[in-house]
Amino acid sequence: MKIFTLRSVFAHLLPAGALLLGLGACSTAHYVLVKPATGAGQWQDGMEVVAAKQDSLDVRLGVVSTSGPWLEFDVTLQNRSRRPVLVAPEAFYLDAYSTTPGVGALRVQSENPEQNIQALQQQAAYHQQKASARPAAEMLSSLSNLLDDLSSRPRHENAARRTARQTRYQAEMARYEQERASHVVQATAARDKQRQLETTLLRKTTVAPGQLLRGRVRFRRCADAAARLRLVMPVAGRQLAGEFTQQYFRLDGHPATAAATPAKARRGMR
Repeated sequence: MKIFTLRSVFAHLLPAGALLLGLGACSTAHYVLVKPATGAGQWQDGMEVVAAKQDSLDVRLGVVSTSGPWLEFDVTLQNRSRRPVLVAPEAFYLDAYSTTPGVGALRVQSENPEQNIQALQQQAAYHQQKASARPAAEMLSSLSNLLDDLSSRPRHENAARRTARQTRYQAEMARYEQERASHVVQATAARDKQRQLETTLLRKTTVAPGQLLRGRVRFRRCADAAARLRLVMPVAGRQLAGEFTQQYFRLDGHPATAAATPAKARRGMR
C-alpha cells in the first residue's frame, strides 16, 4: 500500500512521472488490442491497415502480432518516384501517448533487424558447440571409471559395489548425453527462428523506382498503457506516419490500469 500511495502522490504532483510508471514498462503480464485510429475500413490480406502518402511514397501499415514481448507491424511501401529511396527500419519509432493532459509522448525505438538476426546466429553457434563438445568433467569421469575397472580386484570390489559404480557412471553419462541433445534442439530452434526473421522482417535496403517493399517491423512492448500510438517512418527525408489506438487488459480479460504496471523499461522521452 505504501508504494501505491507514493505513486499516487507523484502522479498528482508530476504528471510526467505518472507516464513513466504507466507507459514505461516492458511486460507481457497483459495483452493489448491495437487497431487503426481512423476506422476507415481499409483491409489487406485480412488485416485492417492505415494508409499514408508523402509525395511519391505510399505506405500501408497494419498490426500483425502483439504476443510475447513484441508489437509487430506489417509495412508495405511503394516507391512511385523516379529515384531510388533508402529504407532503414532501425530508424523507425513509435510515439506512445497517454490520456494525461500535458504529458509528452514516450518514444520507443524499433528493433534493429540485423542485430536480432545476429543474436540468433550467435545463439545457434553456441548451442551447436555445446552439442558436439565433451566437457572436462565428462572425460575425467570416463578416465576414472576406466582406471577403476583396471585396478579393481574381486577382494577390493565385490560384484555389488562394481554394479553400483557402473550404474552411477552410466547415469552420469546419460545426463551428459541428455544435455547435448537439449543443445541440439535449442540450436535447431535458433536457426529456424533466424531463417524466419530473415524472410519476414523488413531490412535495410534500397527500393528502386516503381518497386514495392514489404516486411515486419518490431517494437518492444514498453508502452502497453498508452491510449494512442503513432508509428513514424523516416524515409528519403519524409516522415511517413500511421495512427493507432490501443487498449490493454489483464490476462483475466479485465481492463488493466496504468498503476498496475511496474516501471522496468528502458525509457526515452521526446
